[in-house]
Amino acid sequence: MSNTELITCQEVLRLTGIRSRSTIWRKMRKGGFPHPVDIGGGRIRWRAADISEWINALPLRRY
Repeated sequence: MSNTELITCQEVLRLTGIRSRSTIWRKMRKGGFPHPVDIGGGRIRWRAADISEWINALPLRRY
């Protein structure tokens, strides 16, 4: 996946393991998730680079 690529909400859900759009919007409101970009016509997309950075910033769970 190219870091300049724009991805859909469905792709964001698949990549992050988040199960619902509501959770994404809730995390955005709290400042804990990247915001999408408006590409016109009522459509939004997320920058793949922003989602990758968010995933890489997640804390590791150690046992």
